[in-house]
Amino acid sequence: MVAKSRGIPLTTLLLILFLSAIVPTSLSDQVLNSKNPRPSSSASSLGSSVAFQIKGNVYPLGYYTVSLAIGNPPKVYDLDIDTGSDLTWVQCDAPCQGCTIPRNRLYKPNGNLVKCGDPLCKAIQSAPNHHCAGPNEQCDYEVEYADQGSSLGVLLRDNIPLKFTNGSLARPILAFGCGYDQKHVGHNPSASTAGVLGLGNGKTSILSQLHSLGLIRNVVGHCLSERGGGFLFFGDQLVPQSGVVWTPLLQSSSTQHYKTGPADLFFDRKPTSVKGLQLIFDSGSSYTYFNSKAHKALVNLVRYGIQVALLLYCLANDNYLPSSVSNV
Repeated sequence: MVAKSRGIPLTTLLLILFLSAIVPTSLSDQVLNSKNPRPSSSASSLGSSVAFQIKGNVYPLGYYTVSLAIGNPPKVYDLDIDTGSDLTWVQCDAPCQGCTIPRNRLYKPNGNLVKCGDPLCKAIQSAPNHHCAGPNEQCDYEVEYADQGSSLGVLLRDNIPLKFTNGSLARPILAFGCGYDQKHVGHNPSASTAGVLGLGNGKTSILSQLHSLGLIRNVVGHCLSERGGGFLFFGDQLVPQSGVVWTPLLQSSSTQHYKTGPADLFFDRKPTSVKGLQLIFDSGSSYTYFNSKAHKALVNLVRYGIQVALLLYCLANDNYLPSSVSNV
């Protein structure tokens, strides 16, 4: 899922994919339930991390979620993990249109609205889209995704209790979206999914807000098992010391995305004419997308590289493929 682009600073991204043969599923439990975390004086020392258990898989679900507690007293919400957008939002009883969870599970705002004059509002409504009537008006947002889904709502703040791996607890007051009008496209979302956890590198990202409060270093990582599940972490305490291949991110002032490259496309372990691609890491998308030139070249390679009957069978019988792909 891709949000509207905004000019924002770059965050450090750690994107790790462990197959279960290398990192067993039990590693998630070891990280989340560690009784002897690395010592640190406090969460504000920038030496600790927050870990979340991941639920979901690539197939057949097509999404990953984590549980996040919000409010006081806290209420738990399952949110889609999305490194392709900044804003975290939850379905909100304001009232709510297009919501997928029961009304008694919707987030109920308590008048804790973010004003238009707030820097975070200016970040999410960057020119020329900043349309506030005055600095004391409520901050509205609209986020649109590549699959044509969207969320419309207002920005507000509330407590988000977090337990750090060094044993400390914190209740930072963070900004997020109260979504009162959602549009869903394609397959029906999980009945329990309440919104999106935006992990892009923009100022409105939960990650950026925690870093600006001095609670964590600006690092996000996720470890995924081929059998589904895994864990997500903020901060650099859980970064593996070995067994990781690193690649630099591209510096850019015109996008909030985590981007790397240039990359060349190989097919059947052989180089192709597709070279110099820039890649975006987007955990909110189930698919890998190419620009039109690269896509056309790849389709031709696939057509001539495998049996046509097998290709047609896959396209005709995989109901999870977008219609534009199945009609190739």
